[in-house]
Amino acid sequence: MAKVTLTNSAADPVHVDQKPKFTSLQDGLGRTIQLRTLDPLQKSRVVMAVGADNAANSIYMGAFAFPAACVVYIDDVGFGLPQNLKQIDAVLAELGAEGMDAIEKHMLAEYEVTKAKAEAEEAQKVLSAEQAAAKN
Repeated sequence: MAKVTLTNSAADPVHVDQKPKFTSLQDGLGRTIQLRTLDPLQKSRVVMAVGADNAANSIYMGAFAFPAACVVYIDDVGFGLPQNLKQIDAVLAELGAEGMDAIEKHMLAEYEVTKAKAEAEEAQKVLSAEQAAAKN
């Protein structure tokens, strides 16, 4: 049997597409809010942080807990992933109405983009199905 050896040259370029680490937005007070995208582990930790009663409240989770957990910076003030309800409340208090409004608008815009993509994909499937039927 032949032996195969693979080597990578240090001179070979490595291209890695990296997304921006955080999404930045401005609130009504002119503050820059930077948001992280929560991964499944972070989401589960937020659920544990708020407790069972609050976690069962989908409106609270979607409108307050998860958006607060996404905040990484407000201007130069950093925020880690909340570990308990008091930390979530502290982020919400710091955001205030202006910060929450900016996050809500950002999330709504993301939803609209995702919805438009899904509708376009569905329209393409229908068109493909019609074209396939026309061939028969």
